Amino acid sequence: MISCQQLIDFCFDYIEGDLPDDEQLDFRRHLGHCPDCVTFFETYRRTPEVSREAMGTRIPATVKEAVRTYLRDRHKETSPPDVSVRDPETT
Repeated sequence: MISCQQLIDFCFDYIEGDLPDDEQLDFRRHLGHCPDCVTFFETYRRTPEVSREAMGTRIPATVKEAVRTYLRDRHKETSPPDVSVRDPETT
């Protein structure tokens, strides 16, 4: 049987069908005994799908503007004061 770390390392190859038959069997056996890895694997497997769905979501213009305003205001609060530096060659 494989360890939790090995299962994590093998996820991509398992999904792509590139894992040798014996390791695929070990992978499935591990999932049969480890609920934490089942949760991890299901999350890993669904991440691309969820990402595509999120990227397809349109953000309302009012929300975009509210976020921009908030970020601008935060930037002003955290930015150091503007200090002018004089060039000694021009003075």
